[in-house]
Amino acid sequence: MKKKIGTLIEENTMRLAKRKAAEEGRSLSEVIQDALVEYLRKEAANPKERKLAFQLFCERPMKIPPEQIRYVLEEDMWDL
Repeated sequence: MKKKIGTLIEENTMRLAKRKAAEEGRSLSEVIQDALVEYLRKEAANPKERKLAFQLFCERPMKIPPEQIRYVLEEDMWDL
């Protein structure tokens, strides 16, 4: 059963999502649904990675090696 929701999304993100939907011949709703399902699947599937991220960014935020900061900054967030 589907449920209608209301939310705020950055303008650029919405533009990219609409473009993706048009390229794939799908509705915006389907693209957002798939993205959310994938995000939730990844979150639930990797507790070890979540624990490591917590340790790196919460327990000692100022001790992150420059290589790790570079990796995070260079990661392509749109390459799902």
